Amino acid sequence: MWQVNGDEQQAAETCSFCGKHRDQVGWLVEGPSQTAICNECVDLYREHLAKVAQPITSEKISLACANCGVRVPVSHHYCYNCGTKFVQEA
Repeated sequence: MWQVNGDEQQAAETCSFCGKHRDQVGWLVEGPSQTAICNECVDLYREHLAKVAQPITSEKISLACANCGVRVPVSHHYCYNCGTKFVQEA
């Protein structure tokens, strides 16, 4: 049977990132091992990602085979459809 000790029963009361108390923020999402993140830290992270992250396109993660046109991951050295070897760019 599952046993819950006293530490696991208590809800996280502060954000693990900024230290603000549950009463000082809009909401607090709890994670594993008494970690939690508040809505303000989530918003800051979203803003950071919007500034530094570039959109991932299929051209960045896959290649089109010159012979058959099938798209394969950039990590592949051969086309799995026709066997054409890809020239790795330096």
